[in-house]
Amino acid sequence: MGDPLREKVNLRYRDPLEQIRQWEGESITAQEIRERIPGFRAFKVIYKPAGSKYALWVRQTSRGVYPDKDPVIHTDGSWTYQYSPESTRGSFDPDLATNRSLMRCMEDNVPVGVFREGKAQIGKKTYRVLGLGFVSEFNGTHFVIRGEPIDETSEPVPEGVVPTFTPMELESPGVEEVVRLIRERRFGSVIRELYHERCSLCDIGFRLRGHPLALEAAHVIPLQNRGVIGDVRNGILLCSNHHALFDSYAWTFDKDYRILVSADHEFRASAAANHVLSWENEKLPNLPDLPSNRPAREAVEWRFAEFEKRR
Repeated sequence: MGDPLREKVNLRYRDPLEQIRQWEGESITAQEIRERIPGFRAFKVIYKPAGSKYALWVRQTSRGVYPDKDPVIHTDGSWTYQYSPESTRGSFDPDLATNRSLMRCMEDNVPVGVFREGKAQIGKKTYRVLGLGFVSEFNGTHFVIRGEPIDETSEPVPEGVVPTFTPMELESPGVEEVVRLIRERRFGSVIRELYHERCSLCDIGFRLRGHPLALEAAHVIPLQNRGVIGDVRNGILLCSNHHALFDSYAWTFDKDYRILVSADHEFRASAAANHVLSWENEKLPNLPDLPSNRPAREAVEWRFAEFEKRR
């Protein structure tokens, strides 16, 4: 499967959808979205550009009357989001142009951008950008939209399937630098969502002007060791401080998510001020809600073995 933006989208609408892809997982002000995305100023729910068969984007607002549901995130970073159609007198109306445009997206497998209104900054309305998704079905009450996986050229994992974890990249295919950066950004945004924007070790999440601060997606098996980037089970969210210590093998966790700290005397003496020692032998306090999205045993065992070499 190639990049759907190049294979499925009219050149006129490729740039705004590319922008939505780059914003995935971010909180963006309504003003900034209006400046970059067509139709966002005037249309509230589903935007179908004039002369186009397809919807370009959908959004959920905090005051919306439609019962949309929270997205479910899968191991490959894709998500499932149930989005309510527009209605006439409280009932689904298949003849509305907006609903037809989403049906056409489903029939022709054309991606659509998804925005959800989030916590407002002071005086500024903001939207959480879910990213690009594909309408997979209409289930009678909702359009089911499947988000792109971290590797946008792969098919999303089937619903209800937890694939076998592959800890290492089998090969290192050459990709454009911009594509690599987008995948790393997507990996980070999904990890932040799964860990509720809080460090897995200290359970602290800083925010400044509506944005998470000093939080970083760490790879359990590092990329320089060919650790897989397209699977959230090779990730964990840490604050900048605890990420640096994690990368230096000053601490790790075992298959039961129990925290282990280096035996190095100099580190233990210096770490007392940072409370690292107080978590020793405790379970990581912040993990994804779904066990299937937590660090995979194979990745944890690899990290534990490397930690033991340095302990």
